[in-house]
Amino acid sequence: MLVAGRAVVTLCWALSGVLLTDPALAGKPKPAATVNKAELARLKQVLEAGNEAEKAAGLDELAQQSGVNAAPAAAVVNELLARGASVAVLTRALATAGKLAQPSSTAAVAPYARHRASELRVAATRALATTGGPDAVTALRAILHGGDRASRGFAASGLASLKARDAVPDLFAVLAKDVPEAAGAIGELCIGADCGKFVAQLGRLPFDLMQTGLGPLLLRPETEVSEDFKLELLEQLRKLQTEEAHKFLETIRGTYPEKGNAWVKYGLDQAVANKPVAPPPAAKGKGK
Repeated sequence: MLVAGRAVVTLCWALSGVLLTDPALAGKPKPAATVNKAELARLKQVLEAGNEAEKAAGLDELAQQSGVNAAPAAAVVNELLARGASVAVLTRALATAGKLAQPSSTAAVAPYARHRASELRVAATRALATTGGPDAVTALRAILHGGDRASRGFAASGLASLKARDAVPDLFAVLAKDVPEAAGAIGELCIGADCGKFVAQLGRLPFDLMQTGLGPLLLRPETEVSEDFKLELLEQLRKLQTEEAHKFLETIRGTYPEKGNAWVKYGLDQAVANKPVAPPPAAKGKGK
């Protein structure tokens, strides 16, 4: 009973965020985590000599590695990608490289974005979005201009994930070429004149394409997209006087952060009510 009582007390202290520690240990750094070399060596052997099912299972185990084990686990996967394997195993290996998200994998993954097997091209493109680095951005920009529709879409989304603002011109180049993901990426990445260039496509490109980029644009912080720009955009959307534009405005108003910019919220309210988005100068600066 005494031991159980102590356990309960300890648990209560832990849950309250107060941990009782030995004063002699206070302030001492925690020992660094160590790489599980034996486990990684076993999995490396599986990938070298196992059958297809064993290799797939080994890759699944490697995908669960994290912390200090992630980089050496990625190195094991990179070796498999360099050796080659069946399409099924390579697809699993590319997905594993993506989950481990190590820049060191980009060089091993990138060549598969040009593979003759479409599933490998797609898997490689998706993995590059998380392995990252300048070479990944270069590869994704090249994929955008390729002939694989699915890969082009994942490349656009990947460039947005990697915050590759230098790729905005490439995204504009494919915006009207059956790559709807390019609109979303532009909405996440554009700055200044490029945002205006995108909004200028309203009425020229299908609205269902444009809205995938307009949503992120309106939700970005004002340090990236100004309050005035957003208010002007809301007025443009209101003036479209279409059902799809109105539904879009309602959706954005419903998802806009409660602690978001007060004037953008005001503009959304006005636009949804089909009232001009033009706050009087005297009221500017006062929260709504």
